Amino acid sequence: MKKCVVIYTEGETDKEFYDKVLDEIKNKISDKKFKVDLLKKKCITGIAKFQKKLLNKFVKEVVKKYSKEYEIIVFLCYDTDVFEFGANPPVDRRKLEADLKRNGASKVFHIKATRTIEDFFTYDIDGICNFLKIPKPKNLKGTGLEKIEKMFLKANRIYQKGYKCSGFIASLDMNTIFPKICESIKPLCVELGLEENCDICKNQKMKNKK
Repeated sequence: MKKCVVIYTEGETDKEFYDKVLDEIKNKISDKKFKVDLLKKKCITGIAKFQKKLLNKFVKEVVKKYSKEYEIIVFLCYDTDVFEFGANPPVDRRKLEADLKRNGASKVFHIKATRTIEDFFTYDIDGICNFLKIPKPKNLKGTGLEKIEKMFLKANRIYQKGYKCSGFIASLDMNTIFPKICESIKPLCVELGLEENCDICKNQKMKNKK
């Protein structure tokens, strides 16, 4: 059976970042080709819409079109801050996963940015500073989001979470970020065919054998 991977993100910034992650994964695969027959990317625009809107879109746009020919594998990409610090999280992640499987997904993976996606971005502070044309700050404290907001303010700019910022994501060095997010994105790498071609995974396997 053919394989279809569907990736759901919760905002424009996230979509742009994971597009870059996909480009990096493809570049690391020896023949520059994903080992899937179909790859679909969907932006849901807001974690609160994941519970109902995502499921409806999944059934309408994916299951009805592809379930007869494809095994469907779903990736849910989201921030964890609303789950860790909110009294009433907007999404029941277990129920959503169960609903997706009941409606046609063979596997569901969660790619979770600890707190926020901005925590991933701040693994490349140099890239952010170069984009903003500011000196690298000393003793920068706070969450990833707070750090980026402070750096943008130093450049007399406003960072709006979830909205595109032209050139910002493109300025990030994925070679710097990838080793830091390896465990978070590993299921995606494996499904797309990267694991055996990734130096990070190879090095980790060597360490585990020692």
